[in-house]
Amino acid sequence: MAKVRPVHVSSNWTLFLKILFPILWGVFFGLTTIIFWVSKEPTVGSMSMFNFRLLITSFFITGMTVFYFSLMQLKRVEVDEHFLYITNYKDTARYPFHNIEKLEEANYFLFKIVHVYFKEAGMFGKKAVFLSNNFRLKEVLAKRTALGALYQQS
Repeated sequence: MAKVRPVHVSSNWTLFLKILFPILWGVFFGLTTIIFWVSKEPTVGSMSMFNFRLLITSFFITGMTVFYFSLMQLKRVEVDEHFLYITNYKDTARYPFHNIEKLEEANYFLFKIVHVYFKEAGMFGKKAVFLSNNFRLKEVLAKRTALGALYQQS
């Protein structure tokens, strides 16, 4: 019996959005923040340098916090005949379909985010989030009725 390769159902954008974009954004705005903190200029436009430093520092910290709680939580997901494979690009966990409580899709205009809820907490907790590749996901759900029955769109 030939082994079935898992089908990648998360978007190819996951790696960029989870790792590369936050790093590039963090380096750019982190260096910009540092440059303004070491600058000897008294003002930036009509704003005092101290107020501008606080503003740009809060912008940087807020941005990194938003990335941490949103984009950096994305996982890569693959599905085979009996298991859902979830990875954060460092560790991979394998979940049988019977351990999955439900799959919920949320539509955010350009992106469709899928939340996978587990009956018991696993390596990634009680929930995993991924950016779906709609075409592949619909194809996989149609072939795997046990998983398709757990799928809910919002």
